[in-house]
Amino acid sequence: MTRHPARTTNNEKNHARSKRRNVPVTTALTVHRVDLAGAVGSEWVKFQGLRSNVIVAGFVFVLIGANAILMPWAYVLRDRSTPQADYNPYPEMIVDKVGYIGILLAILGAMLVAGEYRSGQIKTTLLSVPKRTPVLVSKSLVAAAVSFTVGVPSAGIGFAAAPPILATGGYHYDLSVGDGLRLVLGSGLYLAALSLVGVALGVLIRNVVASVLATIALLLVVPVIPQVFSQFGAEITRFFPIQAGSLLLAQPGNGGLGPWGGYAVLAAWAAALLAAAAVTLKRRDA
Repeated sequence: MTRHPARTTNNEKNHARSKRRNVPVTTALTVHRVDLAGAVGSEWVKFQGLRSNVIVAGFVFVLIGANAILMPWAYVLRDRSTPQADYNPYPEMIVDKVGYIGILLAILGAMLVAGEYRSGQIKTTLLSVPKRTPVLVSKSLVAAAVSFTVGVPSAGIGFAAAPPILATGGYHYDLSVGDGLRLVLGSGLYLAALSLVGVALGVLIRNVVASVLATIALLLVVPVIPQVFSQFGAEITRFFPIQAGSLLLAQPGNGGLGPWGGYAVLAAWAAALLAAAAVTLKRRDA
């Protein structure tokens, strides 16, 4: 009895199945590596994708714009019965609250980074951009660009609205082109530098709550400590980020550092913290 060559026995089928089961299956994971421009684009997409980021940035914009409009009205309607209230209007009053409002953007910068560590998304980011310095640079650029974009137009709106508001009470202030540029562009530059402080702390600490608390402590709590324990406290305090950086938006002569000298101190804080963050990012695992 002959067997047709196309037919196979049950034993042959079972043998074939067992061979197939023993064949290892490998899955290839494709990672698309990107350059700095691509990393910046990716960070921008991530920023927009989280609604809370946009809400915080928009809230800061509204706060600065509202303060810039309310300050002239407060001046026009103020009670002049005390000597402290009897002063001439000055352009710096339009942006005098930017210094502390900017803390919100510093906190946002810290959360942009620490939030990725909490979700684990930082691992994907570092796979896409193996050289870790561009990761820090791209996050810093996005945070600084958003902050600058928030600061400049909101301050500009205030300076556009202030003269007609003051005119309702018969008041005005003198504003040169140089001072106007310093105050409007300076609002954006100040907020950008402050956001970089937050980004650096987010990289260094990596925990959302801890990095937010550290940002608040550095900007608000720590500067007070020297004044409590040292007779030179006031001199020491003026070299902290907000105290120095806000001189850019203050009347000239309010500090020995001057407007741009104060901003240089803030920029030095941001640069030093970012340098420490870059070293830490390279040495630590995600």
